[in-house]
Amino acid sequence: MMFLKHKKTAVLLILTLLFCFVFSSCARNGEEDEASLPEFDELEPSEQKDYAADNLFSLSCNKNYSFNPFSTTNASNILCTQLMYDTIFDVDETFTTTPQLVTEFSSTDGKAWRFEVDNNIKFWDGTTLTAKDVEYSIQRAMRSPQFKSRLSIIMGVSAMDDSLLIINLYSSSMQFPAYLTIPVIKNGSVEETAPMGTGPYKPNDALTQLRAFSGHKNYNKLPLDTIYLKEITEIESLIAAFESSEIDLVTNDPTGSFNLGYGSANETRYYPTSNMHYLGFNSSSRFFSNADVRKAITYAVDRESIVTNCLKGAGSVASLPISPASAYYNERFSEIVSYSFKKSEEAFEKAGVRDYDDDSFREIMIAGEQIDSEVDFIVCADSSIKVSAARSIAENMQALGIRVSLRELPWDDYLSALTNGKFDMFYAETKLTPDFSLRSLLFYGGALNYGKFSDAVLEENISAYLKATDETRQTAADLMFKHITDTAPIIPICFEKQQVITHRGVVSGLGPTQYNIFRGIENWEINLD
Repeated sequence: MMFLKHKKTAVLLILTLLFCFVFSSCARNGEEDEASLPEFDELEPSEQKDYAADNLFSLSCNKNYSFNPFSTTNASNILCTQLMYDTIFDVDETFTTTPQLVTEFSSTDGKAWRFEVDNNIKFWDGTTLTAKDVEYSIQRAMRSPQFKSRLSIIMGVSAMDDSLLIINLYSSSMQFPAYLTIPVIKNGSVEETAPMGTGPYKPNDALTQLRAFSGHKNYNKLPLDTIYLKEITEIESLIAAFESSEIDLVTNDPTGSFNLGYGSANETRYYPTSNMHYLGFNSSSRFFSNADVRKAITYAVDRESIVTNCLKGAGSVASLPISPASAYYNERFSEIVSYSFKKSEEAFEKAGVRDYDDDSFREIMIAGEQIDSEVDFIVCADSSIKVSAARSIAENMQALGIRVSLRELPWDDYLSALTNGKFDMFYAETKLTPDFSLRSLLFYGGALNYGKFSDAVLEENISAYLKATDETRQTAADLMFKHITDTAPIIPICFEKQQVITHRGVVSGLGPTQYNIFRGIENWEINLD
């Protein structure tokens, strides 16, 4: 039997492959001037009709794994938990933060934070949410593979009473609430298969259904009373189930190793992520120890071409190390360092990188000695997208008279070369934190500062940006951007987008983010007629 609210019918299945990667051109560390992408796949007019198989709203799950948001490693179950557990804060598609489970929050220095937990929130069993539950959940998240990297900034968390929660950080961030897209479970329940939560949907005992929670603030707006769970354990079965309309919503990372192709008549929606592609340099390189030479490379990167031809549109061009979807992205600085063959030539000339011996290749003068421009450029061979992008950059550099040796290395060899400084330049990807902190990338001694850069002014600018209030953050961000574009310790290329795919005409009103595919489900409209 189907259960509907407000006469809305519904169908939906979510499946996704969320993979935690380690930083690099192949792996990710965890922690828009939009690319020209259609919001929907294009169909001929005769094909534009609704596709729905039944009157059930179904999600994929795998009962061989738990539904515990801190311990499950199954991608389908992780998605189910996004319906089951409210997060402390919500971050939207512009990386703007709003509270969900707290009524007030404040900090004077970005290191010591006070939060007032909303004691009007109820768990599924009718008990009241307290600060102790939130403390417990954050502590569990700090040990969870899914969240611990992001939360390494936390020094300690303490519930002072039922309402007051104190969090102390190792380093300042006035945007710290953006880190707290952390699901909350009841104190002491972490060992349970499906811990007690406060989210809009709660599981039945058999874990075959998610039922609307009548105590949730959005209960009267939810599109469905019941969401059915369909067990799918194999990728091939998932694709088949979607194509036969047994399930109606899947997610996909079109730039990832497990990019899946789905048939049928679909609508594809893209959402921004904090996954940044960029070039890095070895500060000890004879060629790239000179900031003017690095800046010349900035102009040689055709970002539009890389996003269009290599990422097939699944990205947003970015000349700055912050998502173009963010309000703090400044187009003025972005345009200054945009692709220009002429500007690159002029910058090389200014840096003294010229063809001194008329052999059609540029040389650099070091202490009066003419040195050939031979760049050792590395990329992880496991990612065809990144290899394609690196090749396009190498071709542009060679067209400018720079000799380039592009080494396409297996992951282990690539990581070894990065760690041991055996490169001049590298192509990489990293998942930035929600505040777009560059500490790990550009602070001396940072875990991802493979180029061994040491720049006190840059570190001051990054710290000032992270400490800035809402009123002063744009000014601080602009100072940081100016120094980065002037000195080019890294060269941002783009930020990835990922996909939510539904059958045409079935689901509307979606507002997915990288933190919650179901964000704003109370605004969804689902049609199976």
